[in-house]
Amino acid sequence: MLAVKKISKNYGSAVILSEVSFTLGKGEKAALVGPNGVGKTTLLRILAGLEDLDSGNLEFQKSARIGYLAQDTSVMGSSTVSEYIKEVSGIQKLEEHKVQAIMAGFGFRESDLKRSLASLSSGQKMKVALVGILLKDADLLLLDEPTNNLDLPSLIWLEDFLKISEATAIVVSHDRRFLDRVTRKIIEVDNNTRNATVTGGKYSDYLEMSVKRIERARESYRLQQEEITRLTEEARKKKIEAEQGSKWQGSDNDKFLRGFKRDRAGKSSKKAKTIEKRIEMMDKIDRPIEKEPLEISLNASNNPGTLHISLRDMVVGYEGVFSVGPISVDIIFGNRVGIMGLNGSGKSTLLRTITGTLKPLKGTIEIGSGVRIGNMMQEHETLPRDNTPLEFLESKAGFSLQDSYAKLAKFGIDPHQAKRPIGEMSPGGRARLILSLFSALSVNTLVLDEPTNHLDIEAVQALEETLDSYTGTVILVSHDRYFLEKSKLDSVYQISDGRFARIGDYSEYIEAMEKRAIRILKNL
Repeated sequence: MLAVKKISKNYGSAVILSEVSFTLGKGEKAALVGPNGVGKTTLLRILAGLEDLDSGNLEFQKSARIGYLAQDTSVMGSSTVSEYIKEVSGIQKLEEHKVQAIMAGFGFRESDLKRSLASLSSGQKMKVALVGILLKDADLLLLDEPTNNLDLPSLIWLEDFLKISEATAIVVSHDRRFLDRVTRKIIEVDNNTRNATVTGGKYSDYLEMSVKRIERARESYRLQQEEITRLTEEARKKKIEAEQGSKWQGSDNDKFLRGFKRDRAGKSSKKAKTIEKRIEMMDKIDRPIEKEPLEISLNASNNPGTLHISLRDMVVGYEGVFSVGPISVDIIFGNRVGIMGLNGSGKSTLLRTITGTLKPLKGTIEIGSGVRIGNMMQEHETLPRDNTPLEFLESKAGFSLQDSYAKLAKFGIDPHQAKRPIGEMSPGGRARLILSLFSALSVNTLVLDEPTNHLDIEAVQALEETLDSYTGTVILVSHDRYFLEKSKLDSVYQISDGRFARIGDYSEYIEAMEKRAIRILKNL
């Protein structure tokens, strides 16, 4: 289906991809992995024909149709949903049952076809883009972060669709459960060599093998260094023997012994040279490049005053557009609350109301006097793109230059990045910057709206470990099942058709979404 042969790409003097090679057969699904900024998006754009390569070759199945999903759906325009889907899919009449099934899989109604793209949330735009691409009947799907911003029902449906699809697919995603269920080949782009390593199996198998590979490399390097040290010491001793033997004089009557000593000295010298040659000819093992694990330190400040949040008969939304409620719930300090619901159902609107950026339509909200909120969504929206991370921490937290450097380093932001404009940072880098601010301010209530979006897997894992020991309140909207399970939620609520209700059992909710996906897929 697809053969990638030693392709390389540079931007000026920066090497993005270096002699990347892999093959994919018909129907194979591969995960494209590597840290943020390693060139995954560039590789997908090259395969989609949107960027030129500097060297190498691409071979596609004859007349292959390609469906490419860009990570950024904000540039979709202002046409209607129907017009966009027709343009992308090539289907002029959206009346066949496949259109209805795929629309239903992503939670759309027929009336949504008339909506303007400009009126949709980022998650809904992602869904529309996916509808168009899946209806295209592509032979090769190139999906750049399709799981970002998708709600859980849509995410589960997409998984099941891809599992039965005959299309070949390359997927970039930080959703580990999604990769585990969909892909059976891993293409890893190395951050240092910019080359690709291909392994078979599930993503969880790849992670396990990666740990073992690093352990083997570490052990091989250690053993070789020990051998080099042993041989070097042996050569040194032989040289000493040679030097002492060559200088041995003895008495005039010891001519035979003197000859013996010098002969042995010559042999020792030869042995030393042989040993040194052996060391020189060794196939040297490079020291494994081991990155310091990212640690995100968040300590919840126990301020004086009330630390609880109470909602009383609260209705949230926009007058004349939509509303959710009434909502009455107490969020006790230290509780972990999860909020589920379809894209556009009002999850983010509820979080905006809780954090005070939006007033409730009705009812009241009481925020304890000791509550110090870290609002990840709001900080993302208001980041000063022209400022540097150093300037950001100085203005927001009052940090000195030295303290700012130290804090940013703990969150994986090196001195070079710290002095560059925030606007030049990757989405994952900006998320790390926000978390560094939360750490600096010792926030005791975290409001997280899809926190795993744009974070690389290393940062997601670090955030999971942070939440594991975090003692403050957590209010979380996420579609990442693995992250949700690791977050140890005390209670989970669902927003559906303007109602806010507690979900009794999270696992039963997931099971219900699976059954829904299978039911819709039967209509394809």
